[in-house]
Amino acid sequence: MTFDDSGNHDAMYLAGLYTVHVERNRVRYVMNSFVLSVVTYVAELNNEAKQVAEHIGKVHVDVGNTACKVPLASEYIKKVEAKNRVGMKRKTCIC
Repeated sequence: MTFDDSGNHDAMYLAGLYTVHVERNRVRYVMNSFVLSVVTYVAELNNEAKQVAEHIGKVHVDVGNTACKVPLASEYIKKVEAKNRVGMKRKTCIC
């Protein structure tokens, strides 16, 4: 599945490309995080997730007066690939 401007609008809609920038703050943040999770944990969907991340671009979320930042998915994917961590799950969870 490719996400280009050649009329593949059904796939783009299903991938959330039309809705990610108009949703509420928390929903935008979670949608962006989902793309990052797919790249990190499901190696088979790496190429599709990269295309979606490029198409989505920067996601703006109002995080208030905190130091929190929303990661740019395309840059995060490059970092994960550089560390050779695609498809690797964490062994522990810190809550």
